[in-house]
Amino acid sequence: MRLGVTVAYARVRYGDEPTLKQYEEFAGWAAEMGFAGIELAAFSSEHFSRDFKDPTAVRALGARCRALGIVVNAFEAGHLRYLTVSEDPGVRRQAVEGLARSLETAQALGTDLVYLHSAPHPSWTIEFRRLYDEFTPPVSVEIPQGFAWDSAWAQYRSTVEEMAELAEEEGVRMALEIRPYEMVSNADGMCRLIEAVGSPALGVVFDTGHFLVQKELLPVAIEKLAGRIFLVHLADNNGVQDHHWAPGKGAVPWESVLRALTKVGYAGFANIDVAGAYDDIGAEIRSGRDFVLQWMAA
Repeated sequence: MRLGVTVAYARVRYGDEPTLKQYEEFAGWAAEMGFAGIELAAFSSEHFSRDFKDPTAVRALGARCRALGIVVNAFEAGHLRYLTVSEDPGVRRQAVEGLARSLETAQALGTDLVYLHSAPHPSWTIEFRRLYDEFTPPVSVEIPQGFAWDSAWAQYRSTVEEMAELAEEEGVRMALEIRPYEMVSNADGMCRLIEAVGSPALGVVFDTGHFLVQKELLPVAIEKLAGRIFLVHLADNNGVQDHHWAPGKGAVPWESVLRALTKVGYAGFANIDVAGAYDDIGAEIRSGRDFVLQWMAA
């Protein structure tokens, strides 16, 4: 298992939609900190169209990362997440088309993994308490009287299936980072989706912070998803609020988590995922790095 760092550092350092030049600086910082890989992302349709429109420039960024000794281990297609749950079939079609372009971007960067988050159904009314972004945690969730889970699930499964088939055809993996309050929010839900879709190209981004807030037994969740964990995010919190603190600063049972990942043979990247307002987010990330390295060496 190799250590990397998520794109959250770049968002805090440069703003919500970093440029390719800023991503290059992010890669340089990660290399200086001893990380082996990073994630890159497009957080909106405008961000994707503006900063990832030139394949030559994207390939050049991937080459510069490799020259620094940095692997781009994932491309987050964050701009697609809400499209996948739209009740408008035309919008869901945009999600599939957007994934096709994101797969090309990922390959240009040198990675075979594209991921996006699941999303809450658009008919749900969710009130959020802001922590480090507008999504966490929900204070209340109201489901309309006319909502039908079976039809909403079938619609979501069909969209994900089409996207996974496309990824499989291109030789690229597609993962969902699942979180509380979304269409897929726990290990059993993700297992059900994987079984229903039936594509080996579909997997999960296992985020320790999200799973802890969801009240999962993390080692058991890892066992359930073994073989379909395509990327790990290492984040800590208090088990109640979905903070993304540095590993070692919250309630995640790190010894059992790291042992479980070893037991199931996970050999991919584990990316330190610190997000939020800090005087020095770099220092927080280094703290998490050192904590995880200590456990890995034990």
